[in-house]
Amino acid sequence: MTSIKPTPAPSLRPGLLRHARWVNDIITQKLIQASDHSHRKHTEYSEHTEQCSCPAPRIDYRRIKCNEYGQRQCKGCDQVSELLRWGEAQRRRDAEYTGSSDSRVIHTNYRELDMCARVSCCDTCQILRRAFLLSRITGLDAARLEDPDKQWPIHAVMNMSPAGDSLTLTVESPNGVVFTATAPLRQQRNVIKENPTKGGERMRADFHELRKVVLDCHENHECSSKYRWSDANPTWLLEILPDNEIRLVRGPVEPVDYVVLSYSWGDPATMPAAEWARIKAGGTKSKNGLPVPERLRPFARTQLPEVMQDAISITESLGFHYIWIDNVCIPKGTNWDTEASLMHEVYGNAAFTLVASSSTKATDPLLIDRLAWEQRSKASKLRSQWLYSADMTLDEVRLGSPVSQRGWTLQEERLSPRVLYWTGQRWYWSCPEWQVTELSELSCPNPRSGKAGWSLPHQFLEVCRSGDDQQLHQEWSDIIEAYSRRDLAQPKDRFLAISGLAVRFFNAKAEWGKTRVTEEYLAGLWRDRFAQHLAWSVSQAGRSEEHLQHIAPSWSWASLPMCLPVKAKHDVEFKEAEDFKFIGTRFDSATTTDWFTRQLTGDSVDFRERGAAIEERGRHVKTVEVQGRVRRFIPEGSEKVRWSDIEWKRGAREGFNFRVRPGRHLHARNIQDGRIVAKEAHGGEVVGQLDYLDVVDGDETKRLGVGLPDGAEKDLMCLEVGELAMLLLQRVPGCVETYRRVGVCIGYTNRRGFFYGCETRNILLA
Repeated sequence: MTSIKPTPAPSLRPGLLRHARWVNDIITQKLIQASDHSHRKHTEYSEHTEQCSCPAPRIDYRRIKCNEYGQRQCKGCDQVSELLRWGEAQRRRDAEYTGSSDSRVIHTNYRELDMCARVSCCDTCQILRRAFLLSRITGLDAARLEDPDKQWPIHAVMNMSPAGDSLTLTVESPNGVVFTATAPLRQQRNVIKENPTKGGERMRADFHELRKVVLDCHENHECSSKYRWSDANPTWLLEILPDNEIRLVRGPVEPVDYVVLSYSWGDPATMPAAEWARIKAGGTKSKNGLPVPERLRPFARTQLPEVMQDAISITESLGFHYIWIDNVCIPKGTNWDTEASLMHEVYGNAAFTLVASSSTKATDPLLIDRLAWEQRSKASKLRSQWLYSADMTLDEVRLGSPVSQRGWTLQEERLSPRVLYWTGQRWYWSCPEWQVTELSELSCPNPRSGKAGWSLPHQFLEVCRSGDDQQLHQEWSDIIEAYSRRDLAQPKDRFLAISGLAVRFFNAKAEWGKTRVTEEYLAGLWRDRFAQHLAWSVSQAGRSEEHLQHIAPSWSWASLPMCLPVKAKHDVEFKEAEDFKFIGTRFDSATTTDWFTRQLTGDSVDFRERGAAIEERGRHVKTVEVQGRVRRFIPEGSEKVRWSDIEWKRGAREGFNFRVRPGRHLHARNIQDGRIVAKEAHGGEVVGQLDYLDVVDGDETKRLGVGLPDGAEKDLMCLEVGELAMLLLQRVPGCVETYRRVGVCIGYTNRRGFFYGCETRNILLA
């Protein structure tokens, strides 16, 4: 960490002023030559500017001046000075003032800001330009800043808060905000011993610094001894050879240091067919159960897509000789189910996992010019405050990159003791003992960045190591929340893509020679806390035509449509209902293998293999038998009313007003988001959330039997699973005491005695 010391403002000597004017005259001549081009560019966007609520000033590039601190400042940055003057006035009135200023336009568009930073050498604009670039995770995002169709005025707002003051920068079109960035303000200046970006030296990554970080972790941290799963290598590895060649080799018997690549293949629907074919062609074919001979002999790296080529170069530059890439190291024709259940070993034993955060698809390169460091980094001071570009936090990188939208990459991250996140402008290193951001000494934390809401990258491994039962189940709920919003090219992989996490979870409870393990994997849920895992919910009902109940049972979150966020964690500690009990499972035995049966019924004490067997069986569970209190959700004789007739809102407060039918049983349904409410005549209301929306266009052929049809609300049954938690169920036609889940109700504090006196029954959930 560098110490922060106050730096006094320098005084301007006459010689310095003459020099500044001379430099200004030279730059003015250059800008005059470009004035025609600038005028055409301004004219091109004039119509857009006129539509903005605050019209952008026409910036004259020739009006570059030196401010009182000897720094170059353009006319647009005078607007920034005015914002700082406004902030000073607020603090004079109230030293603890919190709030935001009005918006001011500082540049006509990003291209103008870019030219002012690069050509006019405006010190403030260089910081603002870097702030925009550092807020872009991928190289494509950075390139979009230059998109001619996105050249709109740049607005600045000053935010004042106890966490720190900052400028919020936005590129705004008439339809809304297009780009945002943050520039923190500080009273003190960061003291930098040696500036690493002079003359654009950091346009490409400095592997010397990164090597020191990686080596320090391997030599001085306990990451390997604590979190490495075993000494096994993957079945196949790519060996990096001289002359830009590689070859596929069988994993050595002795453990070796290898790197794993985590990346996004991309969406074939958004790319040319030839590009998708090239990505798939990078895969390894097999012959007689082995990779084809062409891959076992040295071959050129250029046969692989760009993200793989650059990952190999990064691995080689850091001194490693092996890398594992799924599409290359799992030959086509391999039993993918078996390989998927070994991902906890592949990622858990790696030297580190390289996450291609900067790429949207496999053909996007990783090693690109990093435009944020094109100019030498230097401080910018306006009205006694130092201006910096904001660090994007690791959580923002993790959750905002294209890789985080892909289902498979969740377990690739959560099973890795060490992770290197590679973005378009810098790299981030994360291990259980240390997190490092490249060139962080040149910027400041963003005072307005919030918490991610999900667990840290290594939290799951930490909890697995401790074996704490409550925390394990809490982490599993966190995994489900993070996983449910991701996409998969093949929905049938819904369970496979987290199979390594399931195996690791089970083994955390079955290790240390335990022979009486009651835990069981049940279609994405766990038996020991089955009631808690059953009580998942959605904030917005899904589309019934996108359901996955052919893959998972209705009571599993995995049966929901892809990318539909699930809430699996509870705001208060979940308490299982006294009368709820898990009885047993029913599944199709034809879907399980002989190996799986031997692992469950034999005398083997290899709990690692048993974990894989438990996971395999859990994928195929379709029906479970449970015991609990059951009753109707809506009482007999209830009258259905419109949602709008009972909905009550006062500002941020929401509730219900049942004055339309006092003293009667009522129920209503919100067809927009799937909420449903039931109220007994003289009791409190109970509000539930349905999993699916009903078909509202009157086309009965579109009803698929997964959502609750309009008018069938009185058929709803409910099963108590926890204190103030119940499942909403609908009977399966033609099956005795068999129900499917259609929704959930949690936190009905207005009706705590809802199940008082109700009978306890054994039912099947399908």
